[in-house]
Amino acid sequence: MSPIERDLNEYLFFEFGFDLEEDESRVSESWPFELRKVADLEDGSIFEFDDDEPFFALTVGGFRFLPKAGMDVAALVRQFMGARWIGSRNPVGLDLSVPGDCSVPSGVERRRALEVLGQEVLPERSVEIIEGLFLRTEQKYLGLFRAAGEAEAIIGGLSRRIVVPFPQASGWRRLAWGVGQWLKDEAAVSKAG
Repeated sequence: MSPIERDLNEYLFFEFGFDLEEDESRVSESWPFELRKVADLEDGSIFEFDDDEPFFALTVGGFRFLPKAGMDVAALVRQFMGARWIGSRNPVGLDLSVPGDCSVPSGVERRRALEVLGQEVLPERSVEIIEGLFLRTEQKYLGLFRAAGEAEAIIGGLSRRIVVPFPQASGWRRLAWGVGQWLKDEAAVSKAG
């Protein structure tokens, strides 16, 4: 059985298109990328590597990679925690149509509700919805918003506002990180109380 670094590099070899110019037999534990293990999780590992920008390579739920987008390992783990919380609430995005399901408002209704939530989070400003979800199990809205032209984003729909950095990350990753941060903060408050 080959080391995980070699298997991960083989995956990255194809994902980054090296197969168009290079021979697959060159793939090794250290080529095409020097993978640095930065964390072991109960369901996989996290590595870092550099190409034109820094990346995470993951063996969590299969192989995949993500731009670091300013995140460190703790922020990535927080993103995973938030993503699990969101996923457990059966989210419906603005881009999804669910005709015939009475438990999900229409896309127009969802967009209007998220626009209202955005105005509550950032009053008296022109607000952009970066990411908007309807949480089906809770029948509530969750959104990531920003004032027009600004990089800083705010989450609305939780028990308190969460300011979200990482403007280079996708809206989904930022929303998941913010929910993870909220969960961490809520756990600290519960423990202290």
